[in-house]
Amino acid sequence: MRVLVTGGAGYIGSTAADILMSQGYEVSVFDDCSTGHADNVATGVTFIQGSLLNRGEIAQSLKGCDAVMHFAGKSLVGESVEKPELYWSVNVGGTRNLLDEMRAAQISKLIFSSSAATYGEPEVLPILETASNRPTNAYGASKLAVDAMITDEARG
Repeated sequence: MRVLVTGGAGYIGSTAADILMSQGYEVSVFDDCSTGHADNVATGVTFIQGSLLNRGEIAQSLKGCDAVMHFAGKSLVGESVEKPELYWSVNVGGTRNLLDEMRAAQISKLIFSSSAATYGEPEVLPILETASNRPTNAYGASKLAVDAMITDEARG
C-alpha cells in the first residue's frame, strides 16, 4: 500500500512517514517546504515538492497512492491573526483541492491531523471531543472548517 503524506517534510509528517516506512508501507511525501525541510524526508521516501493550491501538483502526487495522511497546512497561531486570508486559502482551499483530487483518483482513505485550537480556550481540562468548538483565531477556525468539510465528504 502506498500512502501520500502531505506536509511530510515537517516534524509530525516526517515522523509519520518514518513510522509508515518502518512498517513496510510505500510512502510519498508532498510538501511545499514553507516550514518543513526536504532534509527531514527519509531515504526511500518519494518526495514531491508542491502546493495544496496547485491541483495539478496534487493530482500528480496522488498517482499510485491508496491512502492519504494530511498534515500539510499553515499552523502558526500568531501568523493566523496577522494573515487570516492565508490560513483560509491554504488550510481550507488547499484541503478542498486535495479532497477533490482524491475523489478524482478514487482514493477514499484519509487521516487528517486537526488541532485542539478548534476548541479555543478550554473550559475544562483535559479537553473532551464533546466540548464546544470556539476557535479564537484563524488557525483554529480554518481547522474547524476543514473538519466539517471532511465530515461532509465522508458522508458522500
